Amino acid sequence: MVKKIVTLLLCLSTATFANTPIRHRSVAVTPDDVATQSGVQSRLSAVLQPSTSSIEIPEMLTNLVSETVGAINKMGLIDQRIASDLIEAAKRHIGARYRSGSSGPSAFDCSGFTSYVFRRLGITLKRSSQEQHRQGQAIAKRKDLQPGDLVFFGRRGKSVNHVGIVTEVASDGTFQFIHASTSRGVRIDSSTDDYWSPRFVGARRIIGADI
Repeated sequence: MVKKIVTLLLCLSTATFANTPIRHRSVAVTPDDVATQSGVQSRLSAVLQPSTSSIEIPEMLTNLVSETVGAINKMGLIDQRIASDLIEAAKRHIGARYRSGSSGPSAFDCSGFTSYVFRRLGITLKRSSQEQHRQGQAIAKRKDLQPGDLVFFGRRGKSVNHVGIVTEVASDGTFQFIHASTSRGVRIDSSTDDYWSPRFVGARRIIGADI
């Protein structure tokens, strides 16, 4: 009698499993999976949904870029402040007379003036305009000039024999510069002046550059 009951139960269970549809055939179920619909769905969710680490990486990169840009901007602001202080210090000497070989504070030649003003801010320049023309970073285009840059002039626009400090720059690349002129002492002139325009040789950036 017991054997008949066991046999009947086995037949019923076999029929039940045979009639139950198999779901999620495409999912590979490992031995430790629970053979239930909810168990398989949870495994699917883990596969289909992005992991937390895949979201954190872009955020980390974004934060790194933001910090880098912030540092660059901060340095830019520091350089602007130095340039502003430099020009302010230079303008205090407007009207000082020109004297060859002098480097202030009552009289200057051109490179003596630039070296004196930069030295007030702890930046050491070479003594001659030719040597200063080899310091810092070369500026290829006038439109890239900034206040505080050194500008150089020479005969026929070639050999350097004069130097000044940029005070203002227009959008077209023309600029104002302060310098110790041989005829009128320390003053501000324009790069568009008939005398200076054909004599422009080039420019160098000292502030924020290796010298």
